Amino acid sequence: MNTTIVLAIAIFLLLYITEKRRFFNAVVLGFLGLYMLSTIISHYPLLLPNEQGIMSKMGIVIILGSFPSMMFILSIATFFNSKVLLEKEGRKVRNLLLAVFGLVFFIMMIWYVFVIFTNIEHEIWHILFFYAFLIFGYTMFLYTSVMAYATIYLFTPIFYEPNYIIALGSGLIGDKVPPLLSSRLDEAVKQYKKYGERPYIIVSGGQGSDEKVSEAYAMKKYVVDVHQIPTQKIFMEDQSTNTEQNLAFSKEIMDKHAQGKKYRSLFVTNNFHVFRASIYAKKARLDAQGVGSKTALYYLPNAFTREFIGLLEMYKWIHITIFLFITLFIGLILRSYV
Repeated sequence: MNTTIVLAIAIFLLLYITEKRRFFNAVVLGFLGLYMLSTIISHYPLLLPNEQGIMSKMGIVIILGSFPSMMFILSIATFFNSKVLLEKEGRKVRNLLLAVFGLVFFIMMIWYVFVIFTNIEHEIWHILFFYAFLIFGYTMFLYTSVMAYATIYLFTPIFYEPNYIIALGSGLIGDKVPPLLSSRLDEAVKQYKKYGERPYIIVSGGQGSDEKVSEAYAMKKYVVDVHQIPTQKIFMEDQSTNTEQNLAFSKEIMDKHAQGKKYRSLFVTNNFHVFRASIYAKKARLDAQGVGSKTALYYLPNAFTREFIGLLEMYKWIHITIFLFITLFIGLILRSYV
């Protein structure tokens, strides 16, 4: 195996073992994947140039045809998923998120074909496409990196016994626990029983403007009524309004209950939400890893895309800085042609 790849894998494993709850780990994994892919491609006979430095016709077809083909497939897949989501979850703006991504894929495909396969002499069109391609490529690099890393994190087993299990809220329908939230609570009870019913369960969630009771109250009622968990094993955290507060306020409850003793915890949320929630757990200085509950397959792409946007927002100034550098770079190129 290539020495550089071995070193890159070793660096990633070191980062992962020392602290799993880092966005930077996903970026390192992405670069590792890119390097491995480029190594494979550079050794693929069809793509290698001959003695005169000329690439085979098949190699040219693969390189020029792969991008629009991939964009077309992705656009069709996102449009189809949005259609299913609208049918099952209702006509809400947030359910159109993947359709927007699909439209972007389709526009990039048309623009690529227009620039590459038509004789456009004006360099500005090529430069503008290059600019759009850099922004698009950067976004897709982060998306695939985060998706791959979040999957690795989700399936990493937990090797310690928690003293507390935090069930994160996700919203009520009036005073009723909807399927998305019930899956989290069912998983929290499953973890509770897995560890011999020794941990305490913390149900975390405040009351929204359209909710009749706090999430914590409805969650506790569900756990007691459906799973017959003793009330003395359940703590309610009913002031939080988001994931960051869920974990920070739950920590205050655990600190008070532990009375200075060292403790460990785990949090339960839906599988698409585990990685971002883990970063908030790290931010709250919680010694906790995450466990994911099952989510309907049709719901996952849109839900994970919202999570990705949430992660971008968490580190927005880094991404804005990179965007400005790309813009400055393209601006300098444009200036030389104007």
